[in-house]
Amino acid sequence: MEFAIAGVAACCAGIFTNPLDVVKTRFQLQGELKSRGVYTVHYKNALQASYIIAKSDGIIALQKGLVPALWYQLFMNGVRLGSFDFIQKCGFIDTEGEISLSKAL
Repeated sequence: MEFAIAGVAACCAGIFTNPLDVVKTRFQLQGELKSRGVYTVHYKNALQASYIIAKSDGIIALQKGLVPALWYQLFMNGVRLGSFDFIQKCGFIDTEGEISLSKAL
C-alpha cells in the first residue's frame, strides 16, 4: 500500500511541476538550430513564456509530456518512497534513522 500512496503523491506533484518543465524545455530549445545571435528570442521570462505557449498552442500544451512524466514519477518515487517503510520494518534502519551496517551488508 505504501508503494501506491507514494506513487500517487509523486504523480500529484508531477501534475503541478510539468508546466514548469515544458517552459524550461522551450527556453532551452529556442534558437537551438541557428547560430548564436541570429535567432529571435521568443520567450523573455517564465510567465511570458507560459502565456505565449498557452495562447499559440492552447492551454493543454503546458501539460505536454505529462503521461511519461507521471509513469516515471509513479515507478521511480513509488519504489523509492514506498520501500522505506519496508526497509525500516526489516530492521535495516532503526527508529532514529541510523543505518545498521551489519544488517545492510
